[in-house]
Amino acid sequence: MIKIEMKNTNENILVARKFRDKNKYNVENFNLYFSEDNSTIIIEGNKLLIPCKKFPLPNIKIKGLLHPRGEEFELVDGEKGKTVNLHLDAELVKEINAIRSYVKSKTQHEALLEVFKKGLEQYKKEQGGTE
Repeated sequence: MIKIEMKNTNENILVARKFRDKNKYNVENFNLYFSEDNSTIIIEGNKLLIPCKKFPLPNIKIKGLLHPRGEEFELVDGEKGKTVNLHLDAELVKEINAIRSYVKSKTQHEALLEVFKKGLEQYKKEQGGTE
């Protein structure tokens, strides 16, 4: 979750309104609120589009990564997963594809329930059938 905190001043209220107008309908989980003591304006979202030409502004705390996006900027979560390229041997790829085709027709609940049951059966076997 991206988070921007800024002091509650008249200038920053105008900036917060620009953020609200830019992100209200474009960003999932967008939220703009004040701290409990009303001293800080807090803006949150899965990502945020930056409505200001000069950013970051002074006295603003930012949690996220800033990326240029054409004429504007986008603030994205810096803690999200990273893309990793893996080179797997043919046997492992074959096994992964077999698992994928097997669970493709099942719901997530069905697949997890089956894995849990098989794991429980294997555990009982290893324990010698005692519970």
